[in-house]
Amino acid sequence: MLLYYTLKFVNNLTTVPRKTLIFNTLNGATIYSVNIDTTAVKKPLKFWGILTSLLLVTLLLISGYFSWQTRELTLEAQIQTDEIVTLTKKLQLANQKNLATEEEIQNLSDEYEELRADYRDERNKNEDFEDRIDDLAGTIGNLDKLVKTDKQLLQKYSKVFFLNENYIPESLEEIDRKYILSGRNDQHFHGRAIVFLENLLKDAARDDIDLKVVSAYRSFDEQAQLKGQFTQIYGTGANAFSADQGYSEHQLGTAVDLTIDAVGGTFASFADTEAFAWLEDNAHKHGFILSYPQGNRFYVFEPWHWRFVGENLARDLHRDRVGFYDVEQREIDTYLISLFD
Repeated sequence: MLLYYTLKFVNNLTTVPRKTLIFNTLNGATIYSVNIDTTAVKKPLKFWGILTSLLLVTLLLISGYFSWQTRELTLEAQIQTDEIVTLTKKLQLANQKNLATEEEIQNLSDEYEELRADYRDERNKNEDFEDRIDDLAGTIGNLDKLVKTDKQLLQKYSKVFFLNENYIPESLEEIDRKYILSGRNDQHFHGRAIVFLENLLKDAARDDIDLKVVSAYRSFDEQAQLKGQFTQIYGTGANAFSADQGYSEHQLGTAVDLTIDAVGGTFASFADTEAFAWLEDNAHKHGFILSYPQGNRFYVFEPWHWRFVGENLARDLHRDRVGFYDVEQREIDTYLISLFD
C-alpha cells in the first residue's frame, strides 16, 4: 500500500495535461480555440524527483522498522519486568525464610550455649566428685597398704623395742645359694623385700663386688641360742655385739650380714674392704642402711650388718647423713606406707 501511494505521488509529479490547438471558421472569421485533452502526457522523469521518491520510501521503511523494533523491545522489556517482579517476590520470600531460619539458628545457638554451660557445670561437678573419689580411693588404698604392711618392720629394736617370741614375718623366701657364703646353711629373707636384696647383690656383682650372705632371718629361738654361745665365749662382752632374743633385727627377716670370700664369716677386716666402701655408696639405692655405724650407742661398729627400710627412707637417711636410730620413731613411721614401693 505504501509503495502504491508513493508511486502515485511520483507519477503526479511527472505527468502534464496535453493541449490541442483547433482552428474554427465562423462567418469567415478564423477562431482559435485550445482543446485540453485529459490524456496525460508523460514528461521525462527528472533526477530530483526520483531521489525524492527513494528518500521517502527509505524513510518510511526505516520508520516502519523502528516502529516494529520498538514494539518488540517494549514487549521483551515487559516480559523481563514481569520476571524481575516475580524474582523480587521470590527473593523477598527467601529473605523472610532466611530471617526465620536465622532466628531459629540463633535460638538453637542460645540453647546450645546454655546446654554447654550446663554440661560444663555438670562436668566440673563430676570432676570434683571424681577427685573426691580418687582422694577417698587413695586414702583407702593408703589405709589398705598400711593395714597390710607390718608396723614392726620400721620399729627400733636393739635394746629399745621388744619383739615377742611368737613373731614371724608374714612371708619368707630362700635366698639363692649362689649368694650364700660357702659352708653356711640355707638363708631366708622377707618375701616382700627379697627382690631388693637380690637387686643389691646383682648391682654389686656388676661392679665386680662379690658379696656373700652370712646370715639373714633368725627366729627368736635361734637368736637366743646364738646369744648363749657368744655369752659362753665372751661373757658379758657379748652384749656389745650380739642382741638378746626379741631385740634382734634379724627376727624381722629384713636384716642381713654381708661379707666377701676373702674375709669370711669373722668380719674382722670387712670395714677395710672395697665391698664395704661400695655398700656405703650404693646400699641406700636399694633400700638398705647400716644399722650400727661407728659411734652408735647400742653396739660396736658392725660394717657387715645391713637392714632393709625401703628406698625412700634409706635415700633420705643417706642424704642427711643420719642413722636410723637417730631419727624419731613418729617420723620413721611416715615411711611405712612406701616401704615396698
